[in-house]
Amino acid sequence: MAPHDIPIFDAEVVLECENDLGEGVVWDSKTQLLNWVDIFASNLHSYDPVNRTHSVDHYPESHCLTYITPRASEPGFVATLAGSLVLLPPATPPTSTSAKPTPVTKKSTKTLSEPMDAQDVKDGVTRFNDGGVDPQGRVWYGSMGNNEQAPEMKGELWRYDPDGTETKVLSEIGVSNGTGWSPDGRTMYYIDSRKPLISAFDFDPSSGTLSNRRTFADTPPPLDDSRPAEGVFDGLCVDGVGNIWVARWRDERLVGYRPDGELFAMIRTEGCKSPTIPCFGGKDLTTMYIASATSYRGGPGDKEKWPKCGHLFKIECGPGSELGRVLGEGWKGAERHRAAI
Repeated sequence: MAPHDIPIFDAEVVLECENDLGEGVVWDSKTQLLNWVDIFASNLHSYDPVNRTHSVDHYPESHCLTYITPRASEPGFVATLAGSLVLLPPATPPTSTSAKPTPVTKKSTKTLSEPMDAQDVKDGVTRFNDGGVDPQGRVWYGSMGNNEQAPEMKGELWRYDPDGTETKVLSEIGVSNGTGWSPDGRTMYYIDSRKPLISAFDFDPSSGTLSNRRTFADTPPPLDDSRPAEGVFDGLCVDGVGNIWVARWRDERLVGYRPDGELFAMIRTEGCKSPTIPCFGGKDLTTMYIASATSYRGGPGDKEKWPKCGHLFKIECGPGSELGRVLGEGWKGAERHRAAI
């Protein structure tokens, strides 16, 4: 029994891809493809939901590929490897009907930035993690300490402007994670997964500067009495009316907040312990897609208990869907901003 009256909806598996650490899911309206990464496999996945076809590109130059975003005026992606911001070529067109197609080996085409301490990256002390793009096309990319129990928080948040300027925006971060903007571009939402909260900042669109940091939301109530709220906030996305949707690592769910901070919906990923990040996609941007991680990431795993870990999930949000009835008339999804690089 749920100790609250917040409606709970169930996401469904759309692709049994069994990622180790699926992350960075993003819809590309130009190609009509869904793209995401499997971080420690250094793989970029692409999925065509109309034809149900799939491709995987492998980037062996780094032990991890952590974040991708489509470019605004060029094909391909801006991405983060372990210690660098790079350009990647376009994804291999998805033609395989297999959930595990043979990877195509590729290489980044240009290194844009290597701002972190090179020795820390080499020694495995730090690496890049998640990122985001603001409405002006600036890329925000954050790092983390690989030892998530260490007292010293060595993560940072960087901003890369279209003119090539790079700026350190935040330091002393545990695990830099979800980043998104309100529809009017005046508020930035941000998650450090070592803190039990979502932060909000006032955002200056012209300069890209942050101010007035505050807590937007803290730990939500549990799904039900049998499952305490034991996870942390992970990746996020913002829909077209300003609702904020956040994955809960190790918590078998996502949570939805109104712009005023009201928790109004939960999305359960039954059989998957750790959803990592959502995005909206599909022709009308009315499908939420959700990447996920194996149950062995973030603690002891149990494949029998969590048989759907690492798969790609979806839930319909448009008119006529159960979630759509809660979202109401006038609701719309939103595509993530594209990098102006």
